[in-house]
Amino acid sequence: MLTPVFNTFIIIFINLIIIFFKIIGKKKAMLFCSYLFKLIGPKTKFNDIAQINLKYIWPYIKKNEIDKICIKMWENLGKNIGEFSFLHNYDPINCKNTKVEGFNYAKSIVLKNKKNNKGIIFFSAHFGNWEIGPYIINKLNTDLMGIYRKSNNVYIDRLIQKYRNKKTTYVPKGDLGAKKSFLWLRKGKGLALLMDQKLNEGININFLGKPSKTAPAIAELAIRMDLDIIPVRLQRTDNNGHKITFFEKISYRNQNLQHKHKVKYILKQINNHLSSWIKENPEQWLWIHRRWRKSLYQKKSI
Repeated sequence: MLTPVFNTFIIIFINLIIIFFKIIGKKKAMLFCSYLFKLIGPKTKFNDIAQINLKYIWPYIKKNEIDKICIKMWENLGKNIGEFSFLHNYDPINCKNTKVEGFNYAKSIVLKNKKNNKGIIFFSAHFGNWEIGPYIINKLNTDLMGIYRKSNNVYIDRLIQKYRNKKTTYVPKGDLGAKKSFLWLRKGKGLALLMDQKLNEGININFLGKPSKTAPAIAELAIRMDLDIIPVRLQRTDNNGHKITFFEKISYRNQNLQHKHKVKYILKQINNHLSSWIKENPEQWLWIHRRWRKSLYQKKSI
């Protein structure tokens, strides 16, 4: 367990880094972190997990190609870290380096639901820079709650929340998060989730062509409350820009299925969306999660 003194040291150190980033500016901060993560990332156990995942999903890929994807993944994560403390001024609608597609469609869905006092669910993944998601969803004129995985270190968790979008309410995943999500949606507000992480108690649904335990809560809530679900892709482009895409809402209401089969039907569509994004830009997804069966990660790294 970390001591209070060590925690204080960590917080001071991180704040000094943020001050340093403010001095050198966003572009250089992103470049610095990108280089640092590219240098250190491949030497960590997380890189072993990423390589196992890539080899499992695409067994035909050569080792040097896997290494390239991993290096680019670390570069992207570094850019996200460097960019994070600058996001408080980020306006995706008026930013020249950000392209938004499907915004008017998503806004029309939100307005329709608000008239009926119904909530709406948005989902994305640890893809591109996922932290920009709340900034564009807030532009749809909906109060937003984001469900996130809380850091094991309470001090670091507080620091992260300090720099996150101030117009978004963040709630840790778990029983409390599930309860608050339900109450939030019942008030006709928006809920945002990242759907690419494994839930051990979840349902086996194909993800990138391989069965993976998938959290059913999003589907259960949608069916129970008759809610729309909108996919949102947050994609990094050249010159440190972004492309944000709102896709058509998930179709499930016209399916004459039993409840459990309807849940699976929704989750299949969600995983299909995520899979297509990752296949198009594999280096932009965070491959370091143990997303598939446990036995896969008991093997040695390739």
